[in-house]
Parts: sequence; structure tokens; C-alpha cells
Amino acid sequence: MLEIKNLTAGYGKGPNIIKDVNIEVKDGEIVTIIGPNGAGKSTILRSIFGITDVREGEINFFGENIAGLKTQNIIRHGVCYVPQGRSVFQTMTVEENLDMGAYIVNDKKEIDRQRQKVYSQFPDLYEFRHTVAKKLSGGQQQMVAIGRALMVQPKLLLLDEPSIGLSPKITEEVFDNCLEIKKSGTSILMVEQNANLALEYTDRG
Repeated sequence: MLEIKNLTAGYGKGPNIIKDVNIEVKDGEIVTIIGPNGAGKSTILRSIFGITDVREGEINFFGENIAGLKTQNIIRHGVCYVPQGRSVFQTMTVEENLDMGAYIVNDKKEIDRQRQKVYSQFPDLYEFRHTVAKKLSGGQQQMVAIGRALMVQPKLLLLDEPSIGLSPKITEEVFDNCLEIKKSGTSILMVEQNANLALEYTDRG
């Protein structure tokens, strides 16, 4: 599915943040990137998603090199990204947040179908669908962020530190949801500092 070859990338005119990175994610896998702060883990995900300057190497997705494509085109190829820190639209309702994730979808019935699919996966989100995001708990906001990314039925989901700032109980719920996402046909490439728990839930690290 995803094959990264000798990836070197950075930001603007700054130095290389990552150099000669090689990673493979097979269809139906959850793969975790583990390492200390500042190692460049998040930069790998951002490079896949088109928000760094890729200077060398390839990012092959189903055989096509997507390195250097604009983010909106990468989304259309079937890749979505959930940044760390539960990046949701705080003053929008849960449902409005989800619909923002489907901005490239023109079929309203398809958006409705996908929204119901997200609600079935995250029942709390249905209960709070008319609640503004800033009133939700950290764990619920993380579910909104993930659910929003799932609105376009990605083939690959990029998760950046999904457990950051969450209690152990909520963290396990998030990882349980990752297993359900995998069962639904979406592979996951994750950056995570909770190494023991991440490796317990993922296929490879």
C-alpha cells in the first residue's frame, strides 16, 4: 500500500528534519513509528500528507509516487491525517466538524451515509452531535478529529500522537477504535510515544 523510499524532508529553507527514511505499510495493517521527541516522527506523517518540503526520495501509494502533490490531491488518493492535539473546530458542533471532513465529497447522500457510519463507530458522537466541540472531553474531541478524517473513507489514516493528554482509560478506548477502523478496511500509520500500548495494538513498529 505505502512504500517510503529514502525520504529526506524539512521545512522551507531550514535543515533536513528526516533523512533516508524507509517505511512500508501493507494493506490492512496498523504500523507505529516510535521514538523520542524531536526525532522527526511527525515530519514523516506531514511529508506523506504534503505539508513539508520533500527534498529526496519517494512516497509510493499503491504504486504511484505522491511526494510533492498538494494535500487536497493526496486526500483524493485516499490518505487522511489527524494531527496531534485534537485539532477540531472548537465553536462548531460535532456534526459540523464531521461534515467539514467531507468537503471534497459533492454527494449529500454519500455524506449522510458516511456520517451515520462514523456515528455507529463512535456512539458518543451521535449523542453529542449538536454539541459544540469545546464542551466535549479530550477523548471525545479526539474521536471527533478521527471521525472527521474518516468522512472521506480513506484507505490510509495517519494518526499523530492520538493518546497525547488522555487518561489511560480513554487512551485504551482510542486504540480499541483503531482496531475497529482497521477492520472496516482502513490501514493506519501512527506516531506514538506510549510504546508499550502502541505495540500491543499494532501489527509492527
